[in-house]
Amino acid sequence: MIRRNPTLIAMTDMDVQEIRRLVEQKKKETEAAATLAANMSNTKGKGKDTSHLPYVAAEDSKRKRDGMSRDERLGLR
Repeated sequence: MIRRNPTLIAMTDMDVQEIRRLVEQKKKETEAAATLAANMSNTKGKGKDTSHLPYVAAEDSKRKRDGMSRDERLGLR
């Protein structure tokens, strides 16, 4: 396979600043999400409203399984 030289894209200072701003914004969002996740794990079981979080079926089924006894999981009760 023959490789060609990469195409250069001309960028102005404004383009660079916009990219830096977007990267910084994304970094703040991920930090905020990590902080929120840490807060949620600390307040687990205190009756917080989780209706604004997305529904994750795997986590929900795991919670239900953890709450069941062995006999209930096997269908004996």
